[in-house]
Amino acid sequence: MSQFAIFVTIKLKPGTADAFQALIEENAEAAVRDEADCLQFQVLTAEDDPETYFFYEVYTGAEGLEKHRETPHYRKYMAAAEDMIAERSIQRCDLLAAHP
Repeated sequence: MSQFAIFVTIKLKPGTADAFQALIEENAEAAVRDEADCLQFQVLTAEDDPETYFFYEVYTGAEGLEKHRETPHYRKYMAAAEDMIAERSIQRCDLLAAHP
């Protein structure tokens, strides 16, 4: 089975970046630590816009993402961060090669 990845772009409402960063870092750490199917969860910000975030997440398969969305840490993140997010886009990807 090939690995599955998503690339997420989040544009935040003004003034929410600090609070959002704490929430997403907690979610990302818990995902890698607690979910066997989550292989990577990278959190990035745009160099020229601290209110634009990107996530690169790698799972053993697409079902790993669905399991992630059912976890308590993801639900906690979404409940707290939902009102901070102005725009969100998610690109689903098949991971062809990974080079550590």
